[in-house]
Amino acid sequence: MLAVPFSFQFSISQFFQSPFNVALARMVPLPLFRLYCYVVGLSYLAVRADHRQQVAAGVRTNLSGQTKASPPSDDLLWKTYLGIFEHYFEKLVNAYHPTDRLERYLSAQITIRNEDWLRRAYRQQQGLLLVSGHFGAVEYLPLFLALKGYAPAMIMRFKTDRLRRECTFRCRQFNVLAIDADQPNAAQKALQAVKRGRILVTLCDEFTHWRPHRDRHVSVLGRRVRADRTLDVLHRRSRPPACLGLVRRTRQGFALQIEPVTSGGEPTRLAERSWQLLEGYVRRFPEQWYQWRAVAQELGAYEQRCG
Repeated sequence: MLAVPFSFQFSISQFFQSPFNVALARMVPLPLFRLYCYVVGLSYLAVRADHRQQVAAGVRTNLSGQTKASPPSDDLLWKTYLGIFEHYFEKLVNAYHPTDRLERYLSAQITIRNEDWLRRAYRQQQGLLLVSGHFGAVEYLPLFLALKGYAPAMIMRFKTDRLRRECTFRCRQFNVLAIDADQPNAAQKALQAVKRGRILVTLCDEFTHWRPHRDRHVSVLGRRVRADRTLDVLHRRSRPPACLGLVRRTRQGFALQIEPVTSGGEPTRLAERSWQLLEGYVRRFPEQWYQWRAVAQELGAYEQRCG
């Protein structure tokens, strides 16, 4: 397959973001490009059995006995693999598809559920924290908000310099403030974005970046671990309204589900509550979450780091 790097030691992210695939994302109609991403994704998993087995281990270990299929079925694993390919399809489209075509495509696809709460909180002009996860079409989340008339900011991490440049340029086109998590003063920039009335989008399921509380714990798919305190620190500075926001893929398009956590002002255990809400969606729609490999690899390392 000439579209992929010749060394299969590349990560799946690097694999999908080869120059040839980027060129296709700019030119090829979306239905055809999606099919292509499925084909190259299956090619990757066929060769990288270790990656495939890690995803399967994450699903089987953490969902065993907790879904209608017990243990999780091969059908669920198949859908989970396709969900991972869909994520990289969306990542490439989000960064590289022509802006006018992307805008038309997204505008016709999105609905927001519980938008009344979001609109009321946004109109307070106190800023807002929208916590999300590696779930569904999260790559489109800031653009969806911008297309609906909101002013979002998002804390992002980039695997390649090209992706950083393209995403930053795309965000400027849509009035989205991109905050590079790997650059200095990222936390300060995030706080400033909230104080200026933006909706700050951040993720709560990046286990390698969790900072453990000393005395609080949370259940992560049946495992009791120290709770993350990053979101609580961020929220404590100005206590803006906060919610969970997940873009779930549906047959009709994309549904941005808003789950309020706090209307602002009062203290709250934002990190714990956000994870609990996210885990509920993960259990209901496990094929739309693509952190199963991270659970298999990173959660144990986090527990060791906590001592």
